[in-house]
Order: sequence, then structure tokens, then C-alpha cells
Amino acid sequence: MPSSSFFLVFAVLISTTAISFAGVSEKTREFRPLEAKKIVIRPGAKAGTAAADPGAAKVFLRDAWSRFDAKNWKGAVDGFVSALEADPECREAAEGLAMSIYHAGDYTSAYRLGEELKVVMPNVRRIVAETALTDVRGLVAKGEFVNARAFLSHFPATGPTLAYAHNLVQTADTLTTAVGKEEETLSDQSLAHN
Repeated sequence: MPSSSFFLVFAVLISTTAISFAGVSEKTREFRPLEAKKIVIRPGAKAGTAAADPGAAKVFLRDAWSRFDAKNWKGAVDGFVSALEADPECREAAEGLAMSIYHAGDYTSAYRLGEELKVVMPNVRRIVAETALTDVRGLVAKGEFVNARAFLSHFPATGPTLAYAHNLVQTADTLTTAVGKEEETLSDQSLAHN
């Protein structure tokens, strides 16, 4: 092994998400990790090394993105892992893997993957954080502050995007509570005058 090559080893949980119905209109989501798989990503490795097979990676990527588009998260995870095994430098496969894990409902693992790759593939962490912020904005817009806080419990309040997401929920909840109390006071005063 060349000493100039930089090796990053991480474990990725290959997961499946089971959706079952608890009641007529209630959905519960259950995450079950199936196995840990070791993947070696070698950013900076010299092109043309025997270990990298960009042609095979492209085939796996095409299949993985098809599964991603079909919302087959487990299949997408498998495809992106295969692409990374074929080409450990494939940034697109790392990004797709993180987003597949995220959409499967394992937000903690998606964020952890982004953290582990932040030095060599910073886009992975950024994509996960920005997607989380978008989801938080949607929950806040619907007034679902409890759900937004529960969702954000999977992410630290570090980094500008996630810190903003945490702050957004806190601020929106505080403002909504204050407006609600003000409306209640005005309503009470109106009733007292009648």
C-alpha cells in the first residue's frame, strides 16, 4: 500500500424500513439494521488502480438511482454500496447512499455517514443537513413543532444549517405560543367588556 494514499474506513448499516399500520389512519415506521458492511473509500488514490472499476460503478449507479426514484430505499442502499465497492472514490455513490439511508428513516446513520466523510467528501454532510432543514421547514409551516423537535433529535445543533434548523423550530414555537397567549388575553378582555 502506498503511504501517500489516504484510506477511510467506515461501517454502513444496510437497512430496511418496515411500514405497518397501527390503526386505520396511523402509520408506524420501524427501522431494522440488517448488517454492517465495511467499505473502504480511497479519495486521492491514483486513477487506474486495480481496485477501482468506474465502469462497473456506473452500472451500479444507474440501478441504484432507478431504485432511489422508485423509493426502494433498501435496494438503493445496496446499489450505492456496490458502486462504492467498485469505485471507492465515487462521490455520487456516497451522496446517494447517504440520501437513501436518510429517506429510509435512519437519519442518525445518514448524518453519521456525512460526518465520517466530511473531510474527503464534504457534499455528503451538506446534502443531509440541507435536506433535514427542508423537512423541518415543512413541519414548522404546518405548525408541527413537536414533530419537528422529535425529528431534529437525530441531528446535533452544530454547523450553520442544522443550528439554523434547531433555532427555527425554537423561534417558531416561541412566537406561536406568544401569539396564542396574546389572542387568549384579547379574547378574555373582549368577553369581560360584553
